[in-house]
Amino acid sequence: MRFRIHISKIGNESFLPINYQYELSSAIYKTIDRADSDFSRFLHEEGYLAYGNKFRLFTFSRIFFERSKVIKDAGRIHHQGQSANFEISFLIDRAAEGFIKGLFIDQDLVIGDKISKVTYEINSIEAIQAPVISEVMQYRCLSPIFIRRKRKDGGEDYLHPEDPDYGILLIQNLLSKSKAFEIANSQDNEGFIDSIPNFSFKPLGKIYKNGVKIKQLTAQATMLIGYMYEFEFRAPKELQELGYYAGFGHLGSQGFGCVEVKS
Repeated sequence: MRFRIHISKIGNESFLPINYQYELSSAIYKTIDRADSDFSRFLHEEGYLAYGNKFRLFTFSRIFFERSKVIKDAGRIHHQGQSANFEISFLIDRAAEGFIKGLFIDQDLVIGDKISKVTYEINSIEAIQAPVISEVMQYRCLSPIFIRRKRKDGGEDYLHPEDPDYGILLIQNLLSKSKAFEIANSQDNEGFIDSIPNFSFKPLGKIYKNGVKIKQLTAQATMLIGYMYEFEFRAPKELQELGYYAGFGHLGSQGFGCVEVKS
């Protein structure tokens, strides 16, 4: 299910980091932990497992601010308005709508780092109507899609959408998430898609590079390179739904890979 969370500032602070995705992810985990520590522990420590990898199977968009200004030299966003909103999406049954809403309603989100932070009150959370999903879809990024490829020397390459390996890594990631979800829900192997299905991936229009620094101002700070763009994707419906609700590409729970259906 997907939700739109409406927030408003508390207090006088109005500057937050340009690279706020990691901080927003941390704030989401803390908010869930206050409401349901068992669910938070599962997402953060256990997750859904397949092929030795762990998946959290949720994603979220960028924050859409009411009146804001980017101050690049300072690495800050000045939220000049009062309100904002963002979308958060879980690969979870519609019957859990009330549970998810209960995790967030009347909670606070603190987003920031050692330099500055802003406290937001969650005013409301609304379920977003499910789109019609078919085997051929066109999407628009609401947060950058991040695809990484392991190198033999142990390092990683962050792929551009036009890289020849991008599409195959994208669908392999969806297949791994699909298997992890089915294992966690104790479904039999008949639903598993182990072989690569027929698919196609095609970027549409301009592609925008988007570097995102995580764990900034720490010794573990890392710059990850994702891309914002529109694309057409042909694949089985169940993988389309998984990408829409759990995110396309790697690190969905860090705010990568959230998309909307292009109208």
